[in-house]
Amino acid sequence: MTPHHTVATSREVTGAIPALASLAGQIGDPLVRHRGTIGGSIANNDPSADYPAACLGLGAKIVTSKREITADDYFRGMFETALEENEIITRIIFPVPQTAAYQKFPNPASRYAMVGVFAAKTSDGVRVAVTGAGPGVFRAQEIEAALARDFSASIIDSVTVPSEEMLQDMHGSSEYRAALVKVMAKRAVSAIQG
Repeated sequence: MTPHHTVATSREVTGAIPALASLAGQIGDPLVRHRGTIGGSIANNDPSADYPAACLGLGAKIVTSKREITADDYFRGMFETALEENEIITRIIFPVPQTAAYQKFPNPASRYAMVGVFAAKTSDGVRVAVTGAGPGVFRAQEIEAALARDFSASIIDSVTVPSEEMLQDMHGSSEYRAALVKVMAKRAVSAIQG
């Protein structure tokens, strides 16, 4: 039930995971940020929503009225999650990363992510999650592998992002979204490096 604005302005979130606070501050407009909630966004799992990228990028755990689900197992596809009938989200546990950043290319009208990339260095390694580009949030495993070898924006140029798996609509072709994945990933890594 926590509104996006609360996440964006929380001293606890800003101190522990500034990338999560920054992500929340980029959602929609002030009205959306004051009314929409993190739990509602994750339960809905819109393929262009921002929070699913943070959950997957940080390796979060979704706690429900019945169980605890890892983000890797929770998000299943377009508007599809592991939630069962009469199961609700009660909280989200975000591990604190060593460092992280979120960069998105927003649709100018809706501010939804045409492509958003959440990159994080965690105690378990590098995690890179992408939203907006495909039919659901996903981990960019080839980018993760490249960054594990050399955590630099330039290494991402060596990765091929297949366009066949990307969405295509009036806002951008699948090839355009595949190119944006690399651009936003490079920006996220550059933001981490300062």
